[in-house]
Amino acid sequence: MEIWRRTRVILIYAALVMLVGEGITVFGGHKFAPSYVAVAVLLLALAAAIYWRQRTHYVEVGQDGLLLHTPFRSEALPYEALRQSRCQPLRVFFDAPTRRDLLTGGLRRFAGTQACIVRAELSHEELLQAGRLLGRRTVLDQDLIMLVEHAEALDRALQTRIRRRPPTAAAKAPRRR
Repeated sequence: MEIWRRTRVILIYAALVMLVGEGITVFGGHKFAPSYVAVAVLLLALAAAIYWRQRTHYVEVGQDGLLLHTPFRSEALPYEALRQSRCQPLRVFFDAPTRRDLLTGGLRRFAGTQACIVRAELSHEELLQAGRLLGRRTVLDQDLIMLVEHAEALDRALQTRIRRRPPTAAAKAPRRR
């Protein structure tokens, strides 16, 4: 969603400038230059691709599990594998001393944004797969960080479906440093 908000104006504006410039050139009696039209069409195609990706990349609460949708793939995380859901600003989540250095780059600009954070009991491979669908730096230990537009609504929907369970033995074990 963020990339579409940041780039839509400049992409559409640049394409319109290219098309208007070519129209003025042609109607002014100069030779038609298809390269301007080609660049404008490419810019509009890029804008359409970004918009399409933003519209097809989403998280959905389904009957059997949490559904992660991307343009070409979908995956369901069963509710039995989800242990806890909470909604909080990323800044609060990354305030823990062990996580403080992990709020870098792309996530830093969302520090004040509410995120739905889901604790999952999945294998390492399943967590990596979910991280590939959710985006870079969205899996930390057993937590899935979901930056969605309506994080509170997603959290409320998940709260009713996730059975609270005590942490597993692996989660209780002290971590080595």
